[in-house]
Amino acid sequence: MGHGLTSSTQRYYPFIDGLRALAVLAVLIYHLHGPWLPGGFVGVDVFFVISGFVVSASIAGFKGRGLWQFLSYFYARRIRRIFPALIVCLLLTSLACALFVPSIWLSEVNQRTGLFAFFGLSNFVLAQTGRDYFSPTTEFNPYTHTWSLAVEEQFYLVFPFLFLAWMSGPRGRKLSFFLFAAAALASMALAGWQSQASPTQAYFLTPARFWELAAGVLLYQVLSQLPPHTAVRHRGLFAMAAGLSLVLVLLAFIVSTPQRFPMPGALLAVVGTLGVLGLLYCLADLPVLHSLLGSRPLVAIGKIS
Repeated sequence: MGHGLTSSTQRYYPFIDGLRALAVLAVLIYHLHGPWLPGGFVGVDVFFVISGFVVSASIAGFKGRGLWQFLSYFYARRIRRIFPALIVCLLLTSLACALFVPSIWLSEVNQRTGLFAFFGLSNFVLAQTGRDYFSPTTEFNPYTHTWSLAVEEQFYLVFPFLFLAWMSGPRGRKLSFFLFAAAALASMALAGWQSQASPTQAYFLTPARFWELAAGVLLYQVLSQLPPHTAVRHRGLFAMAAGLSLVLVLLAFIVSTPQRFPMPGALLAVVGTLGVLGLLYCLADLPVLHSLLGSRPLVAIGKIS
């Protein structure tokens, strides 16, 4: 492990939960009434970047040896974190649909989406129907929201194999960084083409979304190799950049549109999130931003999310 994050890998950072809360609230407001926050749907993209960053930081402290031990450790943590809440949510949603939604409203697509959500594959059903995320029919599918978790779960099938080398020394770190960077660039290229040629598939499927999660991983890897006190030496510049990054995230919630999404449509949200995460992670002495994103209400919402 490099100097930058060695001593802080397992620390808790309230601002990360605060940033999660902003992302979740943006999505909720968008779905309550789109005109209130026209770009609120990009909260999902903010969440993707955070997930890539946090999962890297959480797994980098692994002390065991061997691929199978690493995979067991990684997937045990993911299962404990994801599946209990997911299963409860799906079961309660299914029960509510059976009790309160007329059978004529329960389309075969809705039922199939719910079934596939148990296996982290609901985004495939949504992509195959040809109904984009912004169509009225998608709004009536009570399982539509599971698509983003499906993308994360599919990302986690690849992540440990690309990240394992990171813990094997300097050469392994370079290899892991190269693998994530190459995969992210390929994903961005695919997303750029698919956002025009097949926008529904680009929106829902993992290949065109991989770069967003990988961006969070790459940020962690870069920060962990920074010389100590780099941020302190350039505090003024970094503080300005952190404030600007938060403005970019908030601006993305307002100006983002479904056109050509996720590439380049998600870039504003992704770049802003990278800036907030990286700069606040390095600088603990930015009281205004840390107090804002680390406030109790936001942290509480972020933890629930």
